[in-house]
Amino acid sequence: MELHQIQLSYNQEQDRVLLRATFRDKARALHEVRAWLTRRIVVRLWPGIVRAMEAKVTLEQPQAQHAKREIVGMVHQASINDNVQRGGFAKKFEETAVAHPLGTEPLLVTIANFHLKANQPVRIEFVALGGKRFEFAFSDRILHGFCKLLQDAVKNAEWELDLVMPGLDQAPVAPGALN
Repeated sequence: MELHQIQLSYNQEQDRVLLRATFRDKARALHEVRAWLTRRIVVRLWPGIVRAMEAKVTLEQPQAQHAKREIVGMVHQASINDNVQRGGFAKKFEETAVAHPLGTEPLLVTIANFHLKANQPVRIEFVALGGKRFEFAFSDRILHGFCKLLQDAVKNAEWELDLVMPGLDQAPVAPGALN
């Protein structure tokens, strides 16, 4: 199935982030997966995402391994700008799913497994209580968009987590003259 949309939104009553993703099947019908991300899983998920992005640079550009943090930061900025230009963050989440293959109640994610191969999308497998699981294959642009949505949801949650993207974690240097 082809990923169509992702939404991450904080639910105050549950004190969790609701992950909703829709996929199109071959007939173009929408299928939706719902999952809860707790603060605990986000604390573990974020470093895994960052390590996966850095490892992807090492796998695909070994000559640039020394600058992988900066490359991840530059790719993040470019991906977010591209998503904004495409209107990706402004589109409303489509509520027209015809099927919920894992049920209509959100799964409680307890584990996230990462799978990396050179020149392949980063794959993240989410495992819930009871063993149900689903997996996303993230292109760079979609993964960075997911990161931005996660950062925004965590900020809304006021969980006091600082989800910093590598290469962007330092304050910009003020312009000045060198003598």
